[in-house]
Amino acid sequence: MKTRTTTGLFVVGLLALAACDESPTDTDALDQSINFDAAMVSADATIEDVQALRDAHLGGFFMNGRSGTRSVTFYDASDVEQAAYDEMTTAKIQMVMEMTRELEREGWSASATRSREMTVTGLEGVETTRTVNGSGSEAMTRSRHTDTQGLRTYEMTGTRTIENVVHEVPRDGAYPQSGTITRNMSITITTEGGTETRTREVVITFNGTQYPEMTVDGEMYEVDLEARDGQRPFRGGGHHGGR
Repeated sequence: MKTRTTTGLFVVGLLALAACDESPTDTDALDQSINFDAAMVSADATIEDVQALRDAHLGGFFMNGRSGTRSVTFYDASDVEQAAYDEMTTAKIQMVMEMTRELEREGWSASATRSREMTVTGLEGVETTRTVNGSGSEAMTRSRHTDTQGLRTYEMTGTRTIENVVHEVPRDGAYPQSGTITRNMSITITTEGGTETRTREVVITFNGTQYPEMTVDGEMYEVDLEARDGQRPFRGGGHHGGR
């Protein structure tokens, strides 16, 4: 099957940010804040992406705390639609999900609407791995980020591209072995001095562990795929600056 690949831009409006001058120190601090906030949003979405992959044979994760819709279609090796998942004959699963929920983690809260289209392959017979490709979009309102640098409030929209994410047959302790999720972000910042646009590229690279690597314009973070709701989704809890 030919998998549709999309590229896209996050458009982020920074609604509340203390005015700053143009000194190098203030510019560096603003860049670090933007990196950290982009990492927070991306890591939270990645945890949901992996959960959906793990539960693909169940039709994606259950809608706990979410409102929205989801659909799942199963196909055999001849691309014939099946009425239900069969652990031996199902070869491919297509999932479409759209949901809205209130998000809250340490130092961050938002109202989020996220959609996903995911195709999972490699399922026929006694499978050892499964591969997912797909795309998604999201919109954030009242995305509030608080830390020692102060309060920053955003409105966000954007897309993601999921490419060749390989996962062992779901079991406890199994994490995606390889593949990437890429986001390209355009960030519009409004201060008392006016508006400007910054760009960010966020790339999550899976490595078979609980802690895939994530870069935000080259700045390294480690996502914690087992972070519970309410916790920062970084290894060791993370902190401003990502290290």
